[in-house]
Amino acid sequence: MELAMDNSYAFNQRSTCNGIPSEKKNNFLVSEDHGQKILSVLQNFREQNVFYDFKIIMKDEIIPCHRCVLAACSDFFSDFLEMNFGVLQKCLESDELNVPEEEMVLKVVLSWTKHNLESRQKYLPHLIEKVRLHQLSEETLQDCLFNEESLLKSTNCFDIIMDAIKCVQGSGGLFPDARPSTTEKYIFIHKTEENGENQYTFCYNIKSDSWKILPQSHLIDLPGSSLSSYGEKIFLTGGCKGKCCRTVRLHIAESYHDATDQTWCYCPVKNDFFLVSTMKTPRTMHTSVMALDRLFVIGGKTRGSRDIKSLLDVESYNPLSKEWISVSPLPRGIYYPEASTCQNVIYVLGSEVEITDAFNPSLDCFFKYNATTDQWSELVAEFGQFFHATLIKAVPVNCTLYICDLSTYKVYSFCPDTCVWKGEGSFECAGFNAGAIGIEDKIYILGGDYAPDEITDEVQVYHSNRSEWEEVSPMPRALTEFYCQVIQFNKYRDPWFSNLCA
Repeated sequence: MELAMDNSYAFNQRSTCNGIPSEKKNNFLVSEDHGQKILSVLQNFREQNVFYDFKIIMKDEIIPCHRCVLAACSDFFSDFLEMNFGVLQKCLESDELNVPEEEMVLKVVLSWTKHNLESRQKYLPHLIEKVRLHQLSEETLQDCLFNEESLLKSTNCFDIIMDAIKCVQGSGGLFPDARPSTTEKYIFIHKTEENGENQYTFCYNIKSDSWKILPQSHLIDLPGSSLSSYGEKIFLTGGCKGKCCRTVRLHIAESYHDATDQTWCYCPVKNDFFLVSTMKTPRTMHTSVMALDRLFVIGGKTRGSRDIKSLLDVESYNPLSKEWISVSPLPRGIYYPEASTCQNVIYVLGSEVEITDAFNPSLDCFFKYNATTDQWSELVAEFGQFFHATLIKAVPVNCTLYICDLSTYKVYSFCPDTCVWKGEGSFECAGFNAGAIGIEDKIYILGGDYAPDEITDEVQVYHSNRSEWEEVSPMPRALTEFYCQVIQFNKYRDPWFSNLCA
């Protein structure tokens, strides 16, 4: 590496020969090891964790970098405005794009376009469609219309922003496509006591490992109803009116079920609870899951005596159109259904036996529903052991179906190609009727009871990538037979953002 030295070090002077000045000469010193020394200094900076100005984030791994080094090593990093259209479009499409908020994606698109407006404005309509505009606030979208009116109109993008504003005004919080980096994830817990009056509602912040007791929401959760999250909202479907018992085994044994077709929506951002469109069929003791941006209700029993058979009917609800439609029915009736969604496939497990004195029917039904093709199929799974239908929890982990057996404390994963269950490990303990949630590569087991008078507040987490369990912060209150769902919010409108623990 050659370095031009300044006048204090360079031999830049006139010499004379026989009294006649010689020509001006420039001499340079060459440091043979300067490049190596620079690398050594940068290595020391890395080891001391100083002077970083850039981060590469890949899933859970964070790599601190120097942007000048990255730019020197690859044209890709030299920081973005020279990126070609195709690469930028691919980046904008990705769920894994790491940005603190979606507003930044919009700013990036506009900045890139205006950097070379004459040649790039034709690309703006294609790029702005990759921005998840309905995840922005109405204020941000209005500011964009005001500040970029000329550019938006000249590129036929003005109406795109206007449509996004209408979506946010009419259906804000009902779009489940927010990028993970822009959201905060919670486990939502709700329980109404047998008297129907005492309610407990709290949430767990996954990132901070902290619980927060939530304000009274007065959710109307009837005995036998089902709760499922969708986007930033929570839906409660069906259940029994009247004085049915809430405890599952007692509710099932009721002589008559006054099932309802009502559906309620709870908006945590506004702490608002309201009725939406009714289901086609009244039902209780059913299950509900989300797939293909729709809410599916599966199985259960309809209004009538307990002797009526389990429902084959399956319905799906589109929260944006507010419409229920019937989809393909179950292959067979299923008692006490447990459902889980992996990508666009819904798995449903349960028992064909309606009721037993011991309340522990065997797990003998295993169905698969392809939400894309609207087709059911029955799987003959090699369970490898006996399962109680009422003592298993099915959860998705990294798009793989897992079963948590609350009677033996073991975890199994399902291979859809071979239809075989594989043992994944054991956890220390778990109460019957515990809650179970799958989030990314983790399974959370929460609460439950070991006996009628022994209810736990423990929370355990299974890390599937290393087959290890750990205990995290306990729930604010010991609970059994409660609602348990994952819900996430855009960070700018997160109603529970607080580090205060219960």
